[in-house]
Amino acid sequence: MKKLIMLSAAAGLAMSPAFAKPLRVPLMAENGSGESGYAMLYPHGAHTRVIVHLKGTPKGIAQPDHIHPGTCPNVNPRPAYMLNPVKDGRSVTTVHVRLKALLAKPMAINVHESRSDMQKYVACGDIRAH
Repeated sequence: MKKLIMLSAAAGLAMSPAFAKPLRVPLMAENGSGESGYAMLYPHGAHTRVIVHLKGTPKGIAQPDHIHPGTCPNVNPRPAYMLNPVKDGRSVTTVHVRLKALLAKPMAINVHESRSDMQKYVACGDIRAH
């Protein structure tokens, strides 16, 4: 009986949202930037942790990135969720939205050249189950 209870508890842990599979979002270079990479989206209940990894980024420059409605390259310019800027190729943010909700309608991660040039997009990737 004790083994059955332990197995049931372990099965319950495996099914919890904190153990759901992460989603990898390829980020493709835009506007000749040479910046590309990927984002990992980790579901954590009502939140999603977004970790962006980019190669070819300028050293020491903060590049704003967001989750936008729409798909690349034609995202809605008004962000749905703000992410911490990419600096030296990396950004880590926890957003208050379930991964399931991000997959429910067209959404994309979009990286801008800099705070002074928000109109130029340097990388973009559609959030979708593969």
